[in-house]
Amino acid sequence: MESTLAEQTEVQQALAAAGWDYEEEVQGLQIESNHLDLPRIRIDHKDNGKHRMYVDLGESYLDESTDETKLAGNKITAVVFAEQYIRAYWKEGAQTPACSAINNKPIVHEPINAQCQGCEQGIIGGGCKPKVRLLLLSEIDGEVKPLIFNLSPTSIKHWTQHKKKLQRSNLPVVAVNTTFGLNDVKKNGYRWAEVSIGVDGIASKELLGIAKQAREEMEKIMHNIDDQDFSDPGDRLSS
Repeated sequence: MESTLAEQTEVQQALAAAGWDYEEEVQGLQIESNHLDLPRIRIDHKDNGKHRMYVDLGESYLDESTDETKLAGNKITAVVFAEQYIRAYWKEGAQTPACSAINNKPIVHEPINAQCQGCEQGIIGGGCKPKVRLLLLSEIDGEVKPLIFNLSPTSIKHWTQHKKKLQRSNLPVVAVNTTFGLNDVKKNGYRWAEVSIGVDGIASKELLGIAKQAREEMEKIMHNIDDQDFSDPGDRLSS
């Protein structure tokens, strides 16, 4: 049975009245996982150009309105503490990718090709779709949270250009407050949003400390690709 926010408050009060520690019990719900089960930044591409960027918090038993957080002005500022170049090839109707790779190294037992370079599915127009998976720290609702942002193929070039500018400035990616926004693109009868990327000053010592700890924790579970990494329209091409 789904609960409302009002019912959630009642639960807290009932537990407190019975002598339970609500926060301690919630912490006990933590589940060990080999996957990156974090809130994700997603983009709704609209034919009318009114694209939308938001944080997908994942499914829960709360009201649908709490499953996502709106991003004012379709913008977010974050510290990027890790990045991975990921690829996946999905056969039609499959629940898991037939082949996938992280940083151009296949991670499946029987890859289509021994390496990504030279693979027939990895060429332009092939069935293997590339993305850049970013792990971020950003303040959401007054709390610093880790997030995942998968950049689609059309936005990868903007990330590459951003890194080139940082390199010329002798600045590591993690050292700056990175800004993400949306640009409306119309081409050949199609309309979509590409991610614009910039810098808003140097990251604080506090955030850099949190980022260091977050990277060490996430490195243990950054060796997998799952369906949430490729759940956008057009991600799974038929064979």
